Amino acid sequence: MGSPRLRTQFEKLYTHYNNNDSGVQIDDIADLLCCTRRNTRMVLKKMSDEKWIIWNPAVGRGKSSILEFISTPDTVYLSLARQNIEEGKLDIALELLDGNQDALLDLINNALGVSHEKGKQVVKLPYYRQLHILKPSLAIRRSEQHLVQQIFNGLTQWNKAGDIEGDIAHHWEMLSPTHWRFYIRPSISFHDGKLLAFEDIKETFLALKSNFVFAHIHSVSSPSLNIIDFALSKSDHHFASKLAQFNAKIIPTTAHTQQDYSRYPIGTGPYKISENTDKKLILTANEHYFGYRPLIDSVEVWTLPEVAPIQLKLGLEVSEGPESYSSYGEKVDVDKGCSYLLFNRKTGVAKDKNWQAYLSQVITPLMLLNELQNSQMNGIGLFNAYGLLPGLQHCLNRPKVPFTLPTKGSVVHLGYEKEHPLYPLLGKAIEQRLALDGIVLKMHPFDTLDLLCEEKTQSIDMWLRGMSLGTQCPEALLSWLFAFNEIERATPKEDFIQITMLIDNWQSSSESHFPVNEICRYLVNSDQILPLFHGWMGISENANNSIQNASCNGLGWFDFETVWIKPEIN
Repeated sequence: MGSPRLRTQFEKLYTHYNNNDSGVQIDDIADLLCCTRRNTRMVLKKMSDEKWIIWNPAVGRGKSSILEFISTPDTVYLSLARQNIEEGKLDIALELLDGNQDALLDLINNALGVSHEKGKQVVKLPYYRQLHILKPSLAIRRSEQHLVQQIFNGLTQWNKAGDIEGDIAHHWEMLSPTHWRFYIRPSISFHDGKLLAFEDIKETFLALKSNFVFAHIHSVSSPSLNIIDFALSKSDHHFASKLAQFNAKIIPTTAHTQQDYSRYPIGTGPYKISENTDKKLILTANEHYFGYRPLIDSVEVWTLPEVAPIQLKLGLEVSEGPESYSSYGEKVDVDKGCSYLLFNRKTGVAKDKNWQAYLSQVITPLMLLNELQNSQMNGIGLFNAYGLLPGLQHCLNRPKVPFTLPTKGSVVHLGYEKEHPLYPLLGKAIEQRLALDGIVLKMHPFDTLDLLCEEKTQSIDMWLRGMSLGTQCPEALLSWLFAFNEIERATPKEDFIQITMLIDNWQSSSESHFPVNEICRYLVNSDQILPLFHGWMGISENANNSIQNASCNGLGWFDFETVWIKPEIN
């Protein structure tokens, strides 16, 4: 889009000659631009190539030439700003727009949304951080869990109603409570063309044996082509449902040793990664998908950290709390989870009952919500949580435990994920409240992978965290409880054993319901977790209604493989 010097020369030329109806002299232009005649011709040729001007030089010295402007300095700078936005260079784009943030947001919103490019249907979405950790066993955050479901398949899956249904396995049977058999769809291939093999399934589950949910897998075998048998060390009447968890997605054997697999994962799902840079994640439709081929050809997720997520007004915007719910029609729903405080009752100050009573009673959801109302996050659609899931009311009418104020000058360490728009604000509110009692709060933002490291996290006293089941199925709580050992690391051993006993009792009987209510009540009553907020989620319908079937899923996104763009017919 031309060099900075060429743009400056064009601006000077436009200012001087824009309203000139008569011919121009090459010598006059050379004097204006402080160039030789030869260089002036080169400059005019470049401007003509950029389609900024039409230049018809006259033959012979002293004769007038025709100079016509087909662009303006403003449109040139707008085009250049738009190009820099597409490349993720928001700082340069903002500079080109003279620091006008409203103009920057307008350009971003015009670039995003639905478009048709070279006959392909493309959806472009904004996001406030990079999405580089897309390996199922490391997908600790909600957006990564959503993308994992677009890239991978499990043996089974949960549908929107929360019922178990087939995925890679088209049928299964419990031969006994310790012996399950799954019948696999034939000729499934990974994104790189490699056929799914028994070894891929076997290695996927052997790598999960350190997880409590899958620790009872004794062996994985294949008695015949496209048949997988699981031998379990203890009875499990609900094993098929467990295989629908996001960390049980099938990955190729090469993934266990491939260094950049988390950033460029290979699965069998409806979308494959074609680009994953610091500026943009691009998913393209898997032409060889064993299910229905996606109707959207490409999904681009643009990394826009300099722009607060709440500022973007996009027709396909994924909203976690719109200021005006009326624009979201009937697609607004309550997140199947909550934000919460997790207390470290194992190695943190909360292992002392007085500290625990103090922290759980002076830090309240209503206090934090009041502080958020006075911040730039006003209107994000959060509301007080009385339990870990909407509808649970385990926090109501709990007796107050007496406590004495901790020693002034005591230090409490708060941990949370980096690049989260809400947690720093909540941390500041907690810091101000504890300061009233002379308690010092030190905040520790963590990289995502560091959240999984026990050595790096054991000194944290409490955590700001969030969870979302992503489905109506209550068994999805198992992923949150056990996928990353976050809860176990902070919970006294005897308390955690009580939780695992509830799960053992459930899986040992075909008649029992999953103890979601009992587990959540136990975590709240033991002051292990303080639920803070639930939130609204929806898909905006304001700017563009051409996209069809874009309902918000349980992870705050819409499922890419189910949407399509309705063409406009004149």
